[in-house]
This record gives sequence, C-alpha cells and structure tokens, in this order.
Amino acid sequence: MRVNVLGPLQVVSADGAPVEVRGRRLRWLLIRLAMEPGTVVAPDRLIADLWPDEPPVDGAAALQSLVSRLRRVLGAAVISSHAAGYRLEAETDVEAFSRTRDAALWRGAAFEEAPFAVDEAVRLALLRDDLAGLEALAAAHPWREDVQARLMLALNAAGRRSDALAVFARVRTALADELGVDPGEALAAAHLTVLRERVARGNLPAPVGSFVGRGADLAALATLLRDNRLVTLTGFGGVGKTRLALTHAASVPQAWFVELDSAAEPLAALDAALGPNPLAAPVFSRLGSSLVVLDNCEHVVDAAAALCVRLLAEAPDARVLATSREPLGIPGEVVCPVAPLDLDHAVRLFSARVGSVFDPDVVRRVCAALDGIPLALELAAARARSLSAAQLESRVDSRLRLLDRGARTGPARHRTLRAVIDWSWELLHDAERGLLARLAVFVGGATAAAVHFVCGAGSRRGTPLPGTPASQRTQEVRQDQDLWDTEDLLAALVEKSLVVRVGERYRLLETVREYALEQGQADPAKHAAYYVELAERNEPLLRGPEQLDALKVFDVERSNLDAAQAWAVRHDLAVARRMMAARTWHWLVMTKRFEEIRRWASLTPDDPFSDVLASLGTPAAVVAAERLWQEDLPTALCALMLTSGQAWGQTALAERLEVLAGRLERSPDAWMRAFAALVRGLVAGEFSEGSAPRAEAAYREALRGFRAVGDRWAVMFGLSCLVMVLINRGAFAEGLQAVSEARRMAAELGEPESVLVPMSVLMQAARVKIRIGDLAGAREDLELVPPSPLELDRARVTQAYGEMAYFRGDFEQAVTLYRQVLDATEDSPANQFRATVHAGLGLALTRLGQLAEAGEHHGRALDTVNRSADGPARAMVLEWYADWLLAQGDPAGAGNTLDEAERLRGGPSSDPAVVQLRDRVRAEVRVDR
Repeated sequence: MRVNVLGPLQVVSADGAPVEVRGRRLRWLLIRLAMEPGTVVAPDRLIADLWPDEPPVDGAAALQSLVSRLRRVLGAAVISSHAAGYRLEAETDVEAFSRTRDAALWRGAAFEEAPFAVDEAVRLALLRDDLAGLEALAAAHPWREDVQARLMLALNAAGRRSDALAVFARVRTALADELGVDPGEALAAAHLTVLRERVARGNLPAPVGSFVGRGADLAALATLLRDNRLVTLTGFGGVGKTRLALTHAASVPQAWFVELDSAAEPLAALDAALGPNPLAAPVFSRLGSSLVVLDNCEHVVDAAAALCVRLLAEAPDARVLATSREPLGIPGEVVCPVAPLDLDHAVRLFSARVGSVFDPDVVRRVCAALDGIPLALELAAARARSLSAAQLESRVDSRLRLLDRGARTGPARHRTLRAVIDWSWELLHDAERGLLARLAVFVGGATAAAVHFVCGAGSRRGTPLPGTPASQRTQEVRQDQDLWDTEDLLAALVEKSLVVRVGERYRLLETVREYALEQGQADPAKHAAYYVELAERNEPLLRGPEQLDALKVFDVERSNLDAAQAWAVRHDLAVARRMMAARTWHWLVMTKRFEEIRRWASLTPDDPFSDVLASLGTPAAVVAAERLWQEDLPTALCALMLTSGQAWGQTALAERLEVLAGRLERSPDAWMRAFAALVRGLVAGEFSEGSAPRAEAAYREALRGFRAVGDRWAVMFGLSCLVMVLINRGAFAEGLQAVSEARRMAAELGEPESVLVPMSVLMQAARVKIRIGDLAGAREDLELVPPSPLELDRARVTQAYGEMAYFRGDFEQAVTLYRQVLDATEDSPANQFRATVHAGLGLALTRLGQLAEAGEHHGRALDTVNRSADGPARAMVLEWYADWLLAQGDPAGAGNTLDEAERLRGGPSSDPAVVQLRDRVRAEVRVDR
C-alpha cells in the first residue's frame, strides 16, 4: 500500500486501486502518521495534533477508536501497535521523494489538509528546490526566514542576483516595520553570500542551429539522470551525442562542459572548465550539485573512467553525463545509446538547412542514404549550395567523397565524413580493424553465426546455420577459440559504435560499410557459400512444421541472398543455379515475386529456370515442366504447376498435368504425395466436366497429407481450393468454416502481403458472405485485402465489390464496377476470369431490363468458357445465362440450360440463388403447359 501526501491525501492499494478514507479526523490521523513513516508516534503527540483546541475527555480511548476505524479501511497490518504508540507500515511518497528528488511526485502542496503539518510541509518544499515552488512558499510564509534565505540563494544560482537582493530588502523592511527586529543569522548569511559571489551556472557553449527530432531522447535522458549519477551517451561519430548532452545540460541549474578530445589529463581539463580558483579549493569540492558533461571520452577512455570514479566518490551531489563512442565500463554507469534520426526527422533537419529548394522525394532518398546521421546531413546540406538536387542524389552513394567539406571552425574530426570514421578507425587495434573490413560484405546485417563463418579466422566447423531445426542439431556445437575471438571482436565493435546490434543481428551503417569496403578485405565468395547453403537448408523447411522460421530466414536475409546471388552470376554459375533452385518456392509460390525471379533467371544463362519463367501462364509451361522433372527439381515443378494458371485449362495440357501428378504420387516424400492429390483436385475441379465430387475428395485427401507434414501454407492453399468447390455447389456454411480455418493459418504465417494465398482467402470469405447476405462482413474482408501491384488482382477485388452491389440490389453500381473490371483487364490473358465478369454484367443488366446488351455479355461469356474444359466455370456461366433466358420468356430453354449446368458440375447446386431460379423456371414451365 502507498500513502501519498505530496498534495491531497491519496491512498493506493498494492494492486493500484484507490482507497477512499472519509472523515476529516480520520484523514488527519493518517497524515500525522505519514509525517513520520516507519517511526512509532507517541499517543500524546497524536492527541495534541488531532484535537488542537478541545482534547477529548478520554483521549486514549478516542485515539484507539480512530485507529480501529482506520484499520478497517486500510487493513489491520497497515498500522501497527507498540508500547510507545502507533506506526504506519505503508510506503509514502515522502520517502520516495527523499530518495530520488523526483519533482513529478508532487501533486500540490504537501500535507495541505493538516494544520499541524505546516513546518513539515515547509521542510519538504525547501528540499524540492524548485524555484517557482520556493517563490510560492515564500509568499505563503513571509516570516519564515529560512524560507526567504533559501529563495535568495536559489535566485542567485539562477542568475537573478538583483531579485535575490530585492527579497532581502523586502524581508528586512517587513521585519523592522512589523516586528521591530533585524534579520536573523540565516537570512544575513544568505545576503552576504549573494553580495560576495555571483554563482556561475556553468560554461555551456551557445547552441548553433535548430535542434530537431530528439524530444523523446531528451525525456529519456532526463529520467536516467534523475535516477542515476553517471549516464554515458554512446553512438557513432556525428550522430548527435554532444548536441543532445548540451541541450539537456542547458535545462539544469548548473552544468559544466568539459571537452576531452584533445585533453591529455581529464582532471586538469575539468579544473580548467570550472574557471578561476583563487582559494585553491579541491576541484571536486567546487562541483556541488552540478552536472558535469564529459565530451568525447573515447580518446582517453581509461583516464575518463578514472576521473568519473573519483568525481562520483568525492562530489556526492554531482552528476556526470558523458559522451563517448564506447562505454566507460565502470560500476554505476548507465549506457544510453543515441541512434541516428528517423527518416522523418532527418528530412526535417536537412530541409531546415537547405530550405524548400529540393524536391521532397529527393530529400527523403538523400536522408535515407545518409543513415539519418545529423553530421552527414549537415555536410550534405553544405554541398547542396553548389549542387543541384539530381547531382546530390546521384553522388550520395559515394558519401565519403561527396561529404568532404565541413565547417572550418568545427573540430577536425567533424570537418568531413571520412574524418569522422578515421577518428574511430585509429582507436581500433588490428584485429578489430580486420573484422570491421570483412563485415562490409554483408548487406542489411547478419547473425553472429554468419559473421563467424564468413569473417572468422578459423574453419566453419562448429557454426550452425541460422534456421537449423532442433531435430538436426544432433551434437553439441564446439565453441573453439576462433569462435570466441570473433564474438569478442564483434562485441568490441558494437561497444565502439561501429557496428549496430538489433536483436540477434549485427549491421554496419552504410557510411561505415562504404569505408570498410575501401579496405579491400571483404570475401564475397565465402559470403556466397554461406548464403547458398543457408537457402538450401531452409528451402525444404518451407513445407513443414518449421515453416515460420524458414520464412523468416528468407525474408530477413533477402538482401544478403541477393548480394550472394549477384556475385555468383558473375563469378560462379554453379552457385548461382543452386541459389535459383533454393529460392524458387519462396519466390514463385509464397511471395509471388515473379518479376524478381525472371530478372535473376535472365542473368543465369543455360539455367533450366530461364525456360520455366518465360513460360509462366502459357502452354509452353508443360515443356518447361518436363525439363524440371528431368533436372530432378520437383519443388520447382510444383511451383510451376501452381503459377501457370489458365494454361492448364486446355484438355491436352490437363492430361499432361495428370501424368506429372502421377509421377509425384510415387515419390517417397509425403509432401509430394499430398501435392499430387492437390493437382488431381485442380484438374478435376477446374478442367473437367462433372467431376466436382472427385475434386472435393482429392482436395480433402491433400489436406490430410499437408496437415500430417505440418505445412500451414499448403493447408491454407488446399482449403482455398476446397472453398471454390463448396461455393460452386452452394455449400456456403461449410465454405465459411473452411475459410475461417484458412484465415487462422494465414494469421500464423504473418502479414497478408508476405504470402500468396491470404488474398484469395479474403476474397473467398467475402464471396461466401455475400451469398449468405452478410454484406457488412464481406466489406470488412475486402477492405483487409492488401494492395497488389498486379492489375488482375485489383480487378478481382473490384469484381467482388460489383457482386456485393448486385446482391444488395444496387444494379447500376454493379454494372459500373463490372465495366471497370473489363476495361482494366482488356489485355489480360485471364479469359476465364473475364468470362465470369461478362456473365455477372449480363445478370445485372437483366435486372435493369436491358436485355439486349445483357444477351451480348452472356454470349461472350459462353464463347469463352465453351473453349475450356473447366466444368464448374461453364456451369456457373450457364446458370446466369438461364436467368437471362427466363427473362426473355424462354423457361424451357432456361430449364435445359440448368440441366446442362448440373451435368457439368457433377450434381445440383444448393446455392439459394440457383435453387430459386430453378423453382421459378419450373413454375413458368407448368404455366406454359
């Protein structure tokens, strides 16, 4: 329990709930005990304070009654009884303030409800040492000379010497006029102090330029220095450590700035910073409660650390704020890393320096290339005076050459970007320099294991690849001396702010990487060897229970994989082909990066993937598929099957696909056998007549296999295929259940844009909900569909909105949306899709009575699907055509058309719209008879 008295009385229970204490005298009792927490207070003192005017006849009994009542409110254990009196056992904010001097604990005047606590309230207010609070306290207690003396000294420390003397004059006059006495000893001593010395607030240099983007850092730093006596700001050179330190120092009553970059002896530098010392007082005795800013400690880090140890011991009220490219490494130190500016704040800083003459997009790209380092931005802004925006952007990748002119008045280490890194480079020993130079081969960072493999001096033995499953870690990894050395060196570079650690990864700022590359020690061959093996090891895991970990590896390491592959296509085609094979499934199936894999294939001559990628979505895919089988690349074959789309719709090609599926069925791999069932389902469900039941059975068999091997993505894809069958036969309730399971799988896999299937899952969920009348739910699903760069994907979403408009009765809106889809996909090879849009447009036009145009669109839909073996698609188009025939007054033709649709589907549809249509047709036929 906590009792707060620095403001109105407040009691908070252990779980944070407020506890109400009612009754003035009951509250007084609690306040009186809180004035001396943890101390036994005698009953006679409590009685005197609680009943100052008329003590009760039996004071002890009255007090005991109050204590009992208070215990019922707070709990018996909160107030303990002793032979000498009572004691409060709860923590108070007074105790917390005494420890931390945290001004945030104050919510108003202390003990403001209790007249007996005036002296204690004044004592606490004086401890607060807040100038505004002291002025208010002095006004409230004009005769308290100790308060007036404290106010004089505070005003003088704040540089308001004349105001301090005015306080003395006012009090002296009031004492003489009202009481006929002279000022007492405390007030006279304060007056003499003000007369004799002007208290220096410090020696902080005036800031130059605006301070941008460090509000959160300033707040965090203030909190750290409130609770700790030594805080070290660490970070890369030019990141803004000194400016952050000076900005905070300007907010405290007294601060001293000590530059150590050229100091041979830090103690002498501190003494010199404090100014003249005519009385030869010891340097630490002069600090009082001031803040000491020690700047650029990394050059003399050992001596700076020794100085801090002495300062903290011999100046117990002082605090130290150090800036360094590495920690001081002494007890009590709190390290506060200073990161580069985020992109938005970097843009603000750069724009403040160059004005509005540059295009905002160019500014963002320049700031991103410069890592958000304030010094680099300042140097770039200086070059912007003589370069156009295009020139600056074209040269920004050569940062070290571009940013070679800084302010003449600045320190030498900050006049060029190269000088900033030179300063850090010179402070490294040879082994650290070697590792830093070799780290430049990584793009976007690396794990410690990758660093050891590629940059370590020893062999690769004992270094497990990231993503290695627990089941494959059959023996304990031997931690040889080389591994320890690499890790130690890496940790040292992190401490010296040349390597950035984010979680389990290490990376170089691009500025440092450019400098490191110039040293010529990077080993791209070893880098490529590591990452091709990493890709090969994780590729099969993409189709099993460790799928999420494998996906993360491919996503996180994408830049390194690209860099390794780029080197391989120029220097080692065998490695390049291995990398192509290892990345195909991730590219084609799980992330839909068709253009990316085409680009890599074009750079890899005589590779089987070149033919494959050129054939995507065309009948030539079958020839490419045969080659993949001959090259023993079955997963690439599966990827091709999933991404060739409409090409398989031709009967001859579907037959070849069946042959390939038969080969996969004989595989010893359980996943391959499940995939074969999936392919048979695709052939039966989309490219055969009357085989929807066979398709459904095949999909369910595939799902059993994929669940058994733990492939979430394949389960999600299989459910997506099954939902199509269920929708086509009108089994919407079961379809919604399958969609829900698929969405759960998508949620486990991560963001929708990271995989292929979630878009179709969301679309199917929307379609099912439209058919069962849940239009609001359908809209929610469509709004969750991630934006796609593919026109066809966007068209499918628009088609769904058109379908939604139709089912809510807004036929004109449906017509508008369907026309937009047809216009957007005019050059698309997705004829089956366009056929369904034509049929939907015909349906909406029929509702509007525009039967002639509706008939034209139904005719186009029929022409397209009748060239396909896709039974379900033909059945759906025929059902909508039957609706038009009925509107034309041909119920017999409509009935025959529905019968043909049922044959193509392999059974009757339970879609309510189709059921209603058939009922209407039967009714019309009976009337005609």
